[in-house]
Amino acid sequence: MRSLTNVCTRQNLNTINGIKKMKTTKKQQLSPGSAIGLSIALLAVWLLGLILFMPIMTSHLARLGVVVMISLALVGLARLIRRLPHSGYWMAIIASALSAPAYYLFHPLTGHGEWIFALAVIAVSARWGIGPGFLAALLSTLGYGVIAYSTFSHDSALTDTFISAGFFAMIVFIVGTIVRHREAALVARAHMADELEKTSATTLIALTRALDARDQDTEGHSERVADLAMEIGREMGLEEAVLSPLRLAALMHDIGKIGVPDVVLHKPGPLFEQEWALIRKHPQTGFDILKNIPYLAPALDAILQHHEKYNGKGYPVGLSGDAISLSARILAIVDVYDALTSNRPYRPAFSPEKALEIIRGEAGQQFDPEVVQAFVRIPAIFKANPRK
Repeated sequence: MRSLTNVCTRQNLNTINGIKKMKTTKKQQLSPGSAIGLSIALLAVWLLGLILFMPIMTSHLARLGVVVMISLALVGLARLIRRLPHSGYWMAIIASALSAPAYYLFHPLTGHGEWIFALAVIAVSARWGIGPGFLAALLSTLGYGVIAYSTFSHDSALTDTFISAGFFAMIVFIVGTIVRHREAALVARAHMADELEKTSATTLIALTRALDARDQDTEGHSERVADLAMEIGREMGLEEAVLSPLRLAALMHDIGKIGVPDVVLHKPGPLFEQEWALIRKHPQTGFDILKNIPYLAPALDAILQHHEKYNGKGYPVGLSGDAISLSARILAIVDVYDALTSNRPYRPAFSPEKALEIIRGEAGQQFDPEVVQAFVRIPAIFKANPRK
């Protein structure tokens, strides 16, 4: 169960580390002089281009086409630089620079264009947080101030610029705060998920040990089966997405024996047919007990099918071949192996060598031959010490 807990913990730690990395990136600010100098240079280039080419942009369709091109270019740039250091600050510079030509393109269409700068500030703040957002606000204020100074009276331009600066700062504060709370919520959720997985893993271990404790001869059976099933899964090259449910199924495969009376489970002699009927119900009983627990859903088929046989003569349904889930075919072997190498009321334990011989003899009959081959390839020292 330790490996299952480690897997779940690693997945949540990856989420937390990713968030921490994002926060660290946001703290790596550009030099203020470099950022402002670069942004002013970009704005100057754009404004010069607009002055030179604006006379040909008399068609509304032409303006909209240029807006679309600018938008696509911005999306492409965002994708290109998203993995670079300081990506949020670079996007603040680029978005603010593109806001100036976008203003000139939209202003004849709507009569207003200052909202373009506000959109840039909102977009940067929502994606990269307060730091890049304030840089976008500063650059957008400068860009709009240049436009206002060249368009309105100087007093009116100064007033509009100060009003815009306050508006942009308010946007950054509100949107950036929401982003910060979202990040904190992600960290908290990852922590809660980690604790939930740990609690679930501990609960499963306690439950399986309680089940195994009903019979001294089967004490530790579920954990040994889980360990050996994981060995086979790794030998077969199964991915973690398959291994984790396999371990869950191995730990819980006998939970249905709760419904089998002790007098039947511990009977030292042969079982009557009615007693066998009770035993054969335990996979279905286990499935019914666990089927409403979403956490265990990936393991349910293996729990239900772990007594099915490759030749179709197993129970509870009589599935055969690949109709039996791979996890169930693995469990079928390790369950029998651990049973053979354990003491039972009706016989002493077999040696590991004898148990392996029996399992090889059932390849293609009771067991999947491919899984048997994988089982045989597992290092002999592990199979020789099944209770460790």
